[in-house]
Amino acid sequence: MNGYEIFKALLGLKLEYENFDWLENRSLSEFEILISIILTQNTNWNNVLKALNNLKEARISSLELLDSLDKEKLAILIKPSGFYNTKAKRIKELVSAILSEFKDLQTFKASVDRTWLLNIKGLGFESADSILNYLCKKEILVVDAYTNRLAKALNYEFESYDECREFFESGIEIKQDILCEILGKKCELYELYQIFHALILSFVKKYSKAKSINDEGKAILRGAVGET
Repeated sequence: MNGYEIFKALLGLKLEYENFDWLENRSLSEFEILISIILTQNTNWNNVLKALNNLKEARISSLELLDSLDKEKLAILIKPSGFYNTKAKRIKELVSAILSEFKDLQTFKASVDRTWLLNIKGLGFESADSILNYLCKKEILVVDAYTNRLAKALNYEFESYDECREFFESGIEIKQDILCEILGKKCELYELYQIFHALILSFVKKYSKAKSINDEGKAILRGAVGET
């Protein structure tokens, strides 16, 4: 079994996955995508949207404007996301580092790499890869707790984040044309990774009980994968 087979199986389940705000060509600006990746830590997405809306209403819509904003004022604006003092500090540090090293968001998108991001306090593998994939359009799959939950339902366990990521990425690039045909549209590889992540989230949220996939979900998943 590989990532391609799981991807194809999830597509066959006709899941509703297309409404995630962070997908390609959805509603978030590049600035909002970047900030949301820190805001989403340890909270739910609705709270992130509330915090982003507060920033929008305050007309904070660029790195430069955010950099000039007092940390205390930023904390108040992002309060709905929880842990707002810590997140305000992390956002300010990230934005300052970007402007110091890359000067602007476009240069950052084109030039940043994973090592640089992982050296920023508050950015772990998931956050760094989210920036690379969703903002910078790099060919890297974001894996998270939902991905691990899906893996366990298929009796897979991984020793590291990157081992999990590489497993779920496996087979997708060489089968890219087939997946695009199933989707009915031409997708770049980075966009396929976004869709795969959205499918995983949709499935796991639909069939989870507590922090594991329920028996119905396991049966559906294993049946679908067995049919690929």
